[in-house]
Amino acid sequence: MDDTAAEWGVLAAGLGLVAVAATESGLVSWVTPATTLGPVSARAVVGLGFALAALAFSLARHGTVTSRQSGLGAAAASAVAVLATLVAFFGPTFQAGGETAIGVAPYLTVLIGAISLALGRALATGVPTDRLYAVARALSVATMIGLVGYVVGALVAQFALLGAMLSGLVSAGALEGGTVTGPAYLVITVGSGVGFIAFGAAVAWRLGRTWADLDLTVPTLRDVGYAVGGVVVLLVALIAFSQALRLLGLEAATSSVEELARQNPSFLLLMVPLSFLTIGPSEEFLYRNLIQKYLYDSFGEVRAVVLTSAVFGVVHFSQYSTGTPTQTLLSLLLVFVLSTLLGASYLKTENLLVPVFIHGAFNAIQFLTLYLEITGGLGA
Repeated sequence: MDDTAAEWGVLAAGLGLVAVAATESGLVSWVTPATTLGPVSARAVVGLGFALAALAFSLARHGTVTSRQSGLGAAAASAVAVLATLVAFFGPTFQAGGETAIGVAPYLTVLIGAISLALGRALATGVPTDRLYAVARALSVATMIGLVGYVVGALVAQFALLGAMLSGLVSAGALEGGTVTGPAYLVITVGSGVGFIAFGAAVAWRLGRTWADLDLTVPTLRDVGYAVGGVVVLLVALIAFSQALRLLGLEAATSSVEELARQNPSFLLLMVPLSFLTIGPSEEFLYRNLIQKYLYDSFGEVRAVVLTSAVFGVVHFSQYSTGTPTQTLLSLLLVFVLSTLLGASYLKTENLLVPVFIHGAFNAIQFLTLYLEITGGLGA
């Protein structure tokens, strides 16, 4: 019997148990105040879920039960761990009074639980070892491209900001108190874009991509239709999402850009052209042209779009992390939906200029709308 999925499952569930146990010693933090599920804590249920998942995977390895039975049991136990973590994560945000502190452990247990659940499903359905390796490798590479690209972009942005300070383009106090000024944010935006492009070019070279793989072609009338239609769809989706939140009495997290704009809105006007020249091209090159296309072979086109959007959402976490967990989740959900629409436009047209234009136009409209909202007019 091929028990690769079971072996990986034991490791994943074991890591989940380690993450939960580490919260007892204080090595990693959990949720404060703690959430209970009846007479027990949510954290205890998470630990129990991982323990049962590890047991189920172990039974398959020793041939005690069939792969299908073990896989189904492990998947169910992993699902319990994930759901209990979500209850622990969001429960306190709906309680009256007090402040909620979310540690790193819930993020780890959700991620590990999702992996364990997927391995349980793979074991139950008899996914071959070579397929498991291919999927694991593709997901790992795609996630690393997204995360490392973000880190490289951030580093280049910091060097660009330092250079701007030394040359006098940005005041030396631009980062005093941890508050970025408008001019500094412009420099950071350009620097991040340059970092994304440079890193993306290195990845493309490593993957053996050529200029033809860049998918930059003169837009056809069909491409123009998708581009204009994509912008309209994104704006309608944003309005519908905002109205739904209002009716439910909820609100999304305020992005770091909006917080900065409330203090110094003038830089938003320069962010409009940068949306087309820097933000749209750099992010779409990295996420759509590199990551999404890389995932086509391993997951198919539709799943590749969804998985790329998930990575895109994870990378944008820090931008919305200042709100409550519920606000952050709602904001990331919107980012995920918008990214999926961008991925779909690229899938349909196979022309990178289409999602670049949609992304740039959507951001530009948001910046301009925010500017008008804060100042009351273009002449302000």
